Amino acid sequence: MQIVSYRGPGMAGGVSPALTRLVADDSAHHTWWHIESDTIKYSNAAGQVVTKQPIPKAVIEGHYRYCNEFIWPIMHDLHQYATYRSEDRALYERFNRIMARDIASNRPATRGQAPGKMFVQDYQLALLPKELQRLDGPRCGVFWHIPWPKAVPQEFLPPLIDIAKSILSAEFIGFHTQEYCANFFRFVSKHINGVSVSIRDRVVIREPKSHAVNPQHSLFSLPNAERTSVDDLTTRVISAPLGLDVDHWRSLAKTQSKTVLHPALINTDFVLSVDRADYTKGVIPRMESIHHFFNDHPEMIGKITFAQLCTQTRPGLEAFDNYWNDIQRMAREINNKYKSADWQPILNLKGPLNGQDLSVLYNQASVMLVNPLRDGLNLTAKEYVACQSGNPGALVLSPHAGAYEELGQWTTTADPYNTRGMGQAVFDALHLSNSEKRSRMKNMTDVLKANTISSWCDQFKFLLEPQTGDVKTAAEASG
Repeated sequence: MQIVSYRGPGMAGGVSPALTRLVADDSAHHTWWHIESDTIKYSNAAGQVVTKQPIPKAVIEGHYRYCNEFIWPIMHDLHQYATYRSEDRALYERFNRIMARDIASNRPATRGQAPGKMFVQDYQLALLPKELQRLDGPRCGVFWHIPWPKAVPQEFLPPLIDIAKSILSAEFIGFHTQEYCANFFRFVSKHINGVSVSIRDRVVIREPKSHAVNPQHSLFSLPNAERTSVDDLTTRVISAPLGLDVDHWRSLAKTQSKTVLHPALINTDFVLSVDRADYTKGVIPRMESIHHFFNDHPEMIGKITFAQLCTQTRPGLEAFDNYWNDIQRMAREINNKYKSADWQPILNLKGPLNGQDLSVLYNQASVMLVNPLRDGLNLTAKEYVACQSGNPGALVLSPHAGAYEELGQWTTTADPYNTRGMGQAVFDALHLSNSEKRSRMKNMTDVLKANTISSWCDQFKFLLEPQTGDVKTAAEASG
């Protein structure tokens, strides 16, 4: 298993733990290339971290700005936050070239045989597949952990086309949801010449140079399994929402169920939110909805606490710093308006918390409120469901969360663009009957059990290490 990601083993978030699980049971040699302390490093099967190529500080900083001030808002359809600088784009490209050269030059052998394909992760390394191809390096698969946008403003198309062309040089691209796949298909079909799109068969067909004049060729008539074996022509696009280790979270919640993390959570029921202070997460709309909640339902004052584990993110970038400051200001204003001598409506929890402490919050929360404006998956929604027990709570979920595609029909829907309605959704969730909450939670738990982290990993193990003999599709291989 050959993995490349921006963050390495042991880092927070959904990407690193998922990849850790991907290699955990792999007895064969594997490497995990990542960035640590401005240096390209890789960890090997023995758990050793090998230092490789340092990256110049200016390249690191320009790459960071381009990822977070341009790619991040564009991919989340929040163009108003985007800042484009051509010099940062050049540094982003240089960062990917440095990474590709280091991998192509130094990739270790696998037991005397040719190493497998590289599994490239996310937007920080979006140009890596094309660069590796240019260097005659290893073949790639890609997983895209954030959304693909519904629309891109005309002035921002060229850099997005470059990214799309690069990941199209991979053998497969994984997205969390069907919608993100569809958005990508539309973008490619509209903006990239020399490709054909088959949405039904979930492939993008890249024209060989000799056929560039004629986009129609016989690949459309080939069976699905045959088409996946045609080198250099086809990119498979799959929807594969990140799974969860349900048993792990249930075990944590069970062993920690009697713990109390904060004295303010003893005397009232609480609504929990766990996210970063990122404008994509809808934290400011949530603050507005909390105001509406208590203004419209004054009988809930003193009876419900909104507990937020909302950590600062990307300090030093203006948009994120301003967002963090606005959140703090709004929390103070709401607390000052509604608080009493022994209660305040918003409790800001200190983080980050480990999995055990998180499981306590998930298990004890009456409602989990996950309300992004736009987000890749929102694994916290799944973690909450996994930690529920005999008398479960309720999940309030934005329709713009990636997890909504799997869980939405059993949640209380909260649109962050309607903050008064979101406050009402929380009120409604708090007043669901116990039988309704148990029924909804059972259905969501069944979904989680059908798509575990192990089954997610199996799909990509098959795609990255093709089996000999009969050709199967990824879906057939994963059961």
